[in-house]
Amino acid sequence: MKKKILAIGLAAAMSVTAVGLMAGCGDGSAEGITVAFSRPSTSGTYGAFNELVVNSDGVTIDDFIKDGGSFARNVQTSQETGNVIADVAATSNGLGYISLGSVAANTDKIKAVKVNGVEATVANIEAGTYKLSRPFNFVYRTSEGLSDLAQNFIDFIESADGQALVNEDYIGQAETVKNYTPYAGTEKVLTLTGSTSVQPLMNEFIIPAFLKLNLGITVNCSGTGSGQGETDAVAGKNNLGMISRELGSDYADTLTAYTIALDGIAVIVQKDVNLSNVTFDQLYNLYINGTAIPFDAE
Repeated sequence: MKKKILAIGLAAAMSVTAVGLMAGCGDGSAEGITVAFSRPSTSGTYGAFNELVVNSDGVTIDDFIKDGGSFARNVQTSQETGNVIADVAATSNGLGYISLGSVAANTDKIKAVKVNGVEATVANIEAGTYKLSRPFNFVYRTSEGLSDLAQNFIDFIESADGQALVNEDYIGQAETVKNYTPYAGTEKVLTLTGSTSVQPLMNEFIIPAFLKLNLGITVNCSGTGSGQGETDAVAGKNNLGMISRELGSDYADTLTAYTIALDGIAVIVQKDVNLSNVTFDQLYNLYINGTAIPFDAE
């Protein structure tokens, strides 16, 4: 598996100042991981992480929050994937979660730890042994269907070249590999909005390759969160919404989802932190009860 996802800029606004005052940010004084970084509730990564992480009693983080619970005081919100990387990189006693595809180019700052004793790799996701995984989806209005240009864009993703790009760091989901024909219609602009986890795959790989074959076409792709991808699709503000989870039940009668890929959610810490593995139970208790995760024994 090649490591080609480009580094997500760490110029993103840092949100660790308050954390540092509360929990010894970056000074290594804690006996373990005491600070947890989360994503906003509109993030698909947030939704998938909370639905998948389950404690020893079978309760997920999502179950607890929907039942009126709240995160522990040690949980801080990082707005986008780049913010999570920046915040974790600056916090020696901190932990967060990001798309697996965004790890490789940032290993000078952060590292992914095992979850339940299993490494976060594409092979382990395919084998079903790494349990923190979720779909990358496009969504569009069912009543209107796909525009010709949007369909051609998906056709490219389902081509041999498109699937090769997806499979660099994710798992392609095309049922059959298509022979691709460049777009010959009259549309000139394709608009994608939504998940900041899906956005790097689009902006760094899929869109540039697509545009090389389709001169004169413009593709606008902005990361605004999975929830915004859905609401923009409903409002007709995009051609394709990007979401990094299953389609929300509120939109089941309005939107149709197309799965681009399967992605892993990597649990990350600062690159030199002495921690190699976390369990679901430890993650649950860190985020919900504020229970520290001890560093590995020396």
